[in-house]
Amino acid sequence: MKKKDSAVSPVVGVLLMLTLTLIVAAIVNSYAGGLVETESKAPSVTIQAEYHQGGDITIRHISGDPIPTSSVTVMIRPTETMGRTGPQNFVVVKKEYIRNDNSGTWSSGITAMRPGDVHHVSGTTPDDIDIMLNDYDIPDEYRIDDTGNLGKTFYLEMYHKNTMISRSEVLIEA
Repeated sequence: MKKKDSAVSPVVGVLLMLTLTLIVAAIVNSYAGGLVETESKAPSVTIQAEYHQGGDITIRHISGDPIPTSSVTVMIRPTETMGRTGPQNFVVVKKEYIRNDNSGTWSSGITAMRPGDVHHVSGTTPDDIDIMLNDYDIPDEYRIDDTGNLGKTFYLEMYHKNTMISRSEVLIEA
């Protein structure tokens, strides 16, 4: 009978060591997991835009996640309807030119664009879009305010930390 009793002790000892090892591994994993920062996921959005020459570019957030304005870049990129090299002549829109109906801008006051929100790309003078585009060195044939570009299109693109989250083709209307 002593042989049966002596066999239990090594098995119990191995099980206790295995349990202790698993507990220590779980504790180390929980601490190590908290040390690594995960990259935030880019928002998923549906955006519509429209533009009438002499006015603002109107941006409508149709659906999806809220857009954090601090980490989003808005670009205007001519399509090939304006010329073969049109897409190479993009403009990064300064956040001070993007506003909502309450006069807040992406650079001061607006922290997010949510579904249902309508924002406008404009400056602060009657020549809103012209003033905005004069801040950049873009050839006249690719300017959306050039009357020769009526009926042509451009892209309004949004990037969240270098990842494109939206691209809307916008018709240049009178």
